[in-house]
Amino acid sequence: MTYASLLVAVEEGAESDSRVELACDLALAFNAHLTGLCAGSIAPPLYDPLAAGAMVGELLTLYRDMAEADVERAQAAFTGIVHAREVKASWRGEIGFPGEVCARAARAADLVILGGRNSRAPYHAPDVAEVLMGCGRPVLVTPPTRVRSPVGEHALVAWKDTRESRLTLTAAIPLLQRAQGVTVLAIRPDGESGATDAEMADIVQYLARHEIAAEPVTTLRGQTPAGRQILDEALARNAGLIVAGGYGHARLREWALGGVTQTLLTESTLCLLLAH
Repeated sequence: MTYASLLVAVEEGAESDSRVELACDLALAFNAHLTGLCAGSIAPPLYDPLAAGAMVGELLTLYRDMAEADVERAQAAFTGIVHAREVKASWRGEIGFPGEVCARAARAADLVILGGRNSRAPYHAPDVAEVLMGCGRPVLVTPPTRVRSPVGEHALVAWKDTRESRLTLTAAIPLLQRAQGVTVLAIRPDGESGATDAEMADIVQYLARHEIAAEPVTTLRGQTPAGRQILDEALARNAGLIVAGGYGHARLREWALGGVTQTLLTESTLCLLLAH
């Protein structure tokens, strides 16, 4: 298993440049094609409802010009980085709502790379929750400040016997095969040791069949939130990647993520591999 096609969200700025550099690392590690994507959004203009329609039209034209300029600057930054790294790459830039554009573009990618805690989301950068819930692909979320590469470092798999965890574990196999070590962490309620041990044995055996040696670790659910327990375990093991299911639900037209996933997204200084 491998990643042959990667998609990275690009904006102007240092955080985006760091994300693109990381995407280049992945593209070179897997000999993959990298597509850079920027969606320039026309933010809803603020105007007086009694103002003339011509003024509103001028504002919309101005916003579109600004969005197109954002896309051009992002393309220039992306092109400079990938050319310097000699990565096989292509570019997609368009005007539209970033989350929707990114979710559609993911149809041609094995892995989507997004920035976490991006202050430009959702109007000028893809929102992680929206893309994760709608793209049908695994999403690698990078922290605002890149700390560790997910390639060739220790990886922590946060295991829970759910559909999301199974999908994410399979999606992570190419990265886990290149990891220095893999820990599978299960957080269980008191009194469920038998079922958890059987699950962990199955997962360790599954990974072994993919030539991945994994250490199972089971801990009790305590007063500390589960998301924080996962982060603490990853930091204690000097991990460069956390693999976890992405849990969430729909609320009208907005996507909201659940407690553990939200904690990982808002507090992690490591790369997260999520799938829903």
